[in-house]
Amino acid sequence: MSSGPTPLKAGDKFPEGVEFTWVPYTEEKESITSCGVPQSYNASTEFGDKKVVLFAVPGAFTPGCSVRHLPGFIGNLTKIKSKGVDTVIVIAFNDAWVMSAWGKANGIKGDDILFMTDADTKFSKRIGWTKGDRTGRYAIVIDHGKVIYAENEPGGDVTHKTLDVITLFHKASSPASIRAHTILKQVAAHASETATEDQATDHTSQNKFQRTEFELNITEDPPTPDQLRTILDYVRGGSRRADQLVDGAKDASDALRLLREDPRKFKPPVTVDWNNGRAVIGDDESEILKMIRQLPKETNSV
Repeated sequence: MSSGPTPLKAGDKFPEGVEFTWVPYTEEKESITSCGVPQSYNASTEFGDKKVVLFAVPGAFTPGCSVRHLPGFIGNLTKIKSKGVDTVIVIAFNDAWVMSAWGKANGIKGDDILFMTDADTKFSKRIGWTKGDRTGRYAIVIDHGKVIYAENEPGGDVTHKTLDVITLFHKASSPASIRAHTILKQVAAHASETATEDQATDHTSQNKFQRTEFELNITEDPPTPDQLRTILDYVRGGSRRADQLVDGAKDASDALRLLREDPRKFKPPVTVDWNNGRAVIGDDESEILKMIRQLPKETNSV
């Protein structure tokens, strides 16, 4: 029996067997009426050694996608690449020739943004993010094969999603989890406020620390098995601390088995920095703040 769609989450491994189709740009075929030869692009393999922003739109040349979605990425391309992004890819359900023409129509040359087709919306269906027979509108950031951000129908400007993503696995009835939640909300709020201050202001070192912005994701869902594997890799002590993550676990493999059998055995709070490979178990304020301090610092010269 086949399983249903599986939406991606931060911390998941990018799926195996994902392929797109595209027509690589060449100067000889730079005219919008020139047709190149479609080629297969093995995303699962290619994403293994680079940082990638992948965004999907319902269709090439459609008003919303052409007026709002694509121009946002084109206009912010330099800023996106400055975050260490190697490749930016846009996919839609249209065939490879249409996607190629859409890139040319927007003045994209070389490999600034790769225009590809999700043939038969195979990948989009696999993760459950479609609009009828079309690809949905979503954004995914993959860092060396690991998903660090994934959102369907992202609100606002999705081009800022190359910010570091901090996830709190939260339980509202847990005092420790409430404390971790409060710490993170306060730091995130200060970061957002101070990032818009007058650049001429003489800030203290504390304010410079608060200027480190990040994307805060709070969830009361337990981690997926892929996410738990990642967390075990990130925490100090790894497998030896499995019992602090999953009730009764003896080691990493036991933690995964128990989580699959009963997700309620997971023990929040756990705070995870997916981008930089760090995790904190519990509500240790000094460790949580240390994680935030180690985030790449934003400067005033953007």
